[in-house]
Amino acid sequence: MKRIFYIFLSGTLLLASSCGKDYLETTPPGSVAASTAFSTPERVTAAMNGLYDLITTSSFNTHIALTQDIKGGDMVLVRTGNYNRFVTEYQFQQSPTAGNGGAFLRDGYKLIANTNVAITELPKTTLSDALKNDYLAEARALRAWAHLHLVRLFSQPYAVNQNALGIPVVDKVIGPNDPIPGRGTVKATYDFILADLLFAKANISTTRANNTGRFTINVVNGLLARVYLDMQQWQNAADHAKLARTGYPLAAASTLLDGFVDKTSEWIWTLVYRSDDNTGYLQIASFQEPYDIGYSTFRATTSFVNMFADNDIRKKQFYVNLDKVATYEGDALQRDDLYFSRDGFLMNKFYFRDAWDLSVPMMRSAEMWLIEAEAEAELGHDGLAQDALFAVQGRAITGATKSTNTGAALKTEIRDERRKELFGEGFRFYDLTRRKETLTRAMPDHWAALTLATGDYRNVLPIPERETDISGLEQNPGYTR
Repeated sequence: MKRIFYIFLSGTLLLASSCGKDYLETTPPGSVAASTAFSTPERVTAAMNGLYDLITTSSFNTHIALTQDIKGGDMVLVRTGNYNRFVTEYQFQQSPTAGNGGAFLRDGYKLIANTNVAITELPKTTLSDALKNDYLAEARALRAWAHLHLVRLFSQPYAVNQNALGIPVVDKVIGPNDPIPGRGTVKATYDFILADLLFAKANISTTRANNTGRFTINVVNGLLARVYLDMQQWQNAADHAKLARTGYPLAAASTLLDGFVDKTSEWIWTLVYRSDDNTGYLQIASFQEPYDIGYSTFRATTSFVNMFADNDIRKKQFYVNLDKVATYEGDALQRDDLYFSRDGFLMNKFYFRDAWDLSVPMMRSAEMWLIEAEAEAELGHDGLAQDALFAVQGRAITGATKSTNTGAALKTEIRDERRKELFGEGFRFYDLTRRKETLTRAMPDHWAALTLATGDYRNVLPIPERETDISGLEQNPGYTR
């Protein structure tokens, strides 16, 4: 019987450390029966924590963020020293048989399958109704988050063509005799995501602690802000961004030079990595850090660094690799000077500890301020947009004054501020495509020059050949074997 290759089957809960021989196995090794996983309150808590372990896998969340940045034009990839990782993505040479798309699809639907097990089993537990609804809200928000990643990767943006091919929406545990979900439209996918998030907003506890790495009401509102921004529902985007950032003030400017590794006041959602999470060097900081502890192969282009004013503290997040002759002061590079190198500027936004016990910001209040600014500008509320923009600029730029730009000029300023504030956090390429901008990469900034217009088939990933062969899932236009 043909099955969709990447969706785990039946009512089992997969452990994060499991390693099955075949994704089609009904009960993969390392899985436990759902009735066992949700049999006691303590096991329910452990099972819910296990959902977040699935996010920490480097092949999904981390590699998606790195892919979205290396394809976005503001970074260049050093071809040696990282075992050719991301070379295919940087050159936009992904195909049904090459690139990270297979891992993204596999791990995304693994998370979705496990959230569906939780959603099925939680109503059967002896927990109080309030706690059941709280956990159900969390599971549905995680399911929405996974679907959002996948539709952004494998489908044209909502603003480009909401009637384009979406992704298979999986809203229940898939059994061996159940029909295979097909690809609906982008709009249908977003409608499903929105329904899950709105349920989560209505049911998640508002008293959840914000230091556990798990979803809170602020995280749910932040995800809604992202979704509404994609859908160009500007007022909803602005409103939910404000709700998300409430209680998460921007941290002092000096913290931007500490390296993103320890939670600050503005981290709304933090993904915590323990030293035993087995991610090793395959973390965002490893590819972006400047100390040659990890791979250190992602570099900022000269033209991007030149966007920062000299009085912008964020400009001090960049160095250059001069054949490792940079001077050191303690465990940090000197920040007094910037130098040019053909390999691009080293970046110190993320700090990498070789103990691998890192924290990664998955959502910051700075992003929410910028969503608010973009949405208000699109609504023609220039004053409100200027205020939101200044919250970010005033923190980073010494002597900053509030923008007086209006209309198109203000929108451009907000776009550029988003590039500068959020670089390295996995937003850049999708920001280009959702805003219908042309990607233009030129030498000498890049060793692979490229121009990609809105709607180009290479802006989305192909469905892996193994998937289309097994399940018959429809391939994205433009891709062939």
